[in-house]
Amino acid sequence: MSSAAVIVTHDSAAWIAETLASVLNQQTPLDQIVIVDDDSRDSTLSIIRECTVDRPVEVISSATVATDIHTRIASNFLQGVQHSQAEIVLLGDHDDVWHRHRASHQLQLLQQHPDAAMLASDGLIVGQEGPSSRTLRDVFPVPADFNDWRSSQQFGYAVRHSVATGGASAIRPASFPDLRIPKGWLHDRWWSLVATAHHRLVIDPTVVIDYRVLDGQQVGLATQHQDADAIGWLMHHSRQLVRTTQRVIDLAPLFMASR
Repeated sequence: MSSAAVIVTHDSAAWIAETLASVLNQQTPLDQIVIVDDDSRDSTLSIIRECTVDRPVEVISSATVATDIHTRIASNFLQGVQHSQAEIVLLGDHDDVWHRHRASHQLQLLQQHPDAAMLASDGLIVGQEGPSSRTLRDVFPVPADFNDWRSSQQFGYAVRHSVATGGASAIRPASFPDLRIPKGWLHDRWWSLVATAHHRLVIDPTVVIDYRVLDGQQVGLATQHQDADAIGWLMHHSRQLVRTTQRVIDLAPLFMASR
């Protein structure tokens, strides 16, 4: 079973050496590491070259022309996954630290779930002052029996709640009916919705990364009003009528697939 890591970088000089060291020091080595660099203007690329001499690391340039941040990030990850052609792809953010057991744990779990398209593990939140006592699951809670729910139940929950964070997730690309991501969606959000619609998402409570939270971070722990009650959630999204209408159109096929 071939495996790869896909990491997207952009002006990542402050963190990329530590991130790469953790990826390269896995108990189970990955067959390939693909880095998609999105127009870094600092020393990111030179640091990557220094850290990866004689290692299975490929650096490719982002091909996206999207200006919307969500679409841009999603396009970069999709490009990396398609470039790797690996059976299992572990997704990674440019500033997170992988725990040494991450690859072996996630590869073993996906072997145990041969029909799974996506595995969503947990991460320890690390703030500006260092590690906290919170995990990603504390911010984005998922019911303990989620894996036992029907696809329609999982999909209904996932539409209103983020259930997978890309930096702690792994995917089996061939198990997706279509990897393409509609404009305006983040890769992890969309792929988790596709996976739940087809009953192919596995929620894993194991902490596999240190998830760094930085001041000024553009995407990450924002809950997008997911904790509001039904009326509050609807009012929030009704203020963004055009965006919400497009999302309803995007989700309609997945809703039908989940029935």
